[in-house]
Amino acid sequence: MVLVNGFYIMINFFVNILSVPPLRYPEKWKPAFLAMQLGFIAGGIGLLGRDLLFYLTVQNWEPLVLSELFFASFITIGFILHTLGFAKFGVILSCVAGVGSATAFIFMIGWNSFFHLWYINLAILIIAVPLDIRLKVFLALVFISIYSYMFISFSEMEPLYKINDLTDSIIGVSNIVGSLLVLGLPMGMYSIFLEQERNKSEKLLHNIMPRSIAEKLKNNVKTISMDNPEISVLFADIVSFTAMSEKISSEKIVGFLNEMFSQFDDLTETYGVEKIKTIGDSYMVVSGMPVQREDHALTLFNLAKEMIKISAQYKDHNGNSIKLRIGINSGPAISGVIGKSKFAFDVWGDTINTAARLESYGLPDCIHMSKNTFDLVNYKDSKIERKTIQIRGKGLMETILIHT
Repeated sequence: MVLVNGFYIMINFFVNILSVPPLRYPEKWKPAFLAMQLGFIAGGIGLLGRDLLFYLTVQNWEPLVLSELFFASFITIGFILHTLGFAKFGVILSCVAGVGSATAFIFMIGWNSFFHLWYINLAILIIAVPLDIRLKVFLALVFISIYSYMFISFSEMEPLYKINDLTDSIIGVSNIVGSLLVLGLPMGMYSIFLEQERNKSEKLLHNIMPRSIAEKLKNNVKTISMDNPEISVLFADIVSFTAMSEKISSEKIVGFLNEMFSQFDDLTETYGVEKIKTIGDSYMVVSGMPVQREDHALTLFNLAKEMIKISAQYKDHNGNSIKLRIGINSGPAISGVIGKSKFAFDVWGDTINTAARLESYGLPDCIHMSKNTFDLVNYKDSKIERKTIQIRGKGLMETILIHT
């Protein structure tokens, strides 16, 4: 049992070394770390197989094998450097050694074994990795220059060592497959990483603004603005949140807000409305934009009732159910994207300000709405309270308070 456990520990140790980038590994290189490691390993396996083939099929195999082992020693050092986090030095050393090995084999066994493919593939690999632009362009030009010189000078020359046609064909195929693996694995995995990052970015963008607005932003539309002739706006605020936040740890407060607001987010998806933002413990939602809908007021009214049900599932510092104050108003508003480095989609206008006032003048677990909104909802129930209140900036205003 001890031996088995030791074996598994050793396997896990080597797997972690080969697959998990060390702390010093450059951040920009991390998406391709595993692919680069697999490329090194595939190259090592190919090298051993090629040396075995030379040993079995070539009479004077010693110079071929010794030459490969000489350059392989530098590639091994490059692999170790890459594994330890010195990615730039490891990759450069390995690529230079790979070019040296290809050149030596062209001298020894000729052009037909396709070692010349390594010049192009290693030049592309150097260009692809995140090195200083001047350095990688210089190295790529050197590789291509050597390739051009070797083609002009040695492509028609007789090789120093004669190998049979079958061995030559096997070596050629191994070079084609090997060069594709060394180049294709890192670039393929990096492409997958870029696609995943693009999807994450789009998801984040769609989380902070409507999809149609996000598409305009991606298309470099400089000023994004919309006139919304008829929308409804909801503000929801947690009753006595300040007192509760003073009695509960910051970790619990943030966890509670995240959990409850995440459920509110799910509701906005279900009802097809747009969450605009959270401001402290206040939650703002708009219905009827960017796509107009006739039931914008009724939709937010139903959403508000669901929000109150969700909040009642949570307890405050005294063990009492969490209560919300909710205000809803309907009317015209303008919306758009502001900001340069941190984009924000927002809505402005008297309709928005009035909805915020209605929330602040509301009562716990009640939905406070303007008469305009109430008429649109067409709510028929005895649990309503008609009020006339003084709202700053608007004077006396008829409102309806609905007890849920």
